[in-house]
Amino acid sequence: MALTLSQANDALDAWIAADLAVAKGQSYSMNGRSLTLANVKEIREQIQYWERRVNAFEQTIKQNQQAALADFNHE
Repeated sequence: MALTLSQANDALDAWIAADLAVAKGQSYSMNGRSLTLANVKEIREQIQYWERRVNAFEQTIKQNQQAALADFNHE
């Protein structure tokens, strides 16, 4: 199964929600796992990972749109 931009955005949103909950002194459950203040480093690493994935998707989409426009303008 190939990952989609929507799925990458959903994952990023989930990790941001975990970060916000933990920052407020709460725990956060995701996929049967409870995250706490002890997991802050992992949470932040996951946010960075998913931000890179989302940015890569968006960059690819932008490049494809520019290529399609360039092809259209040359026809």
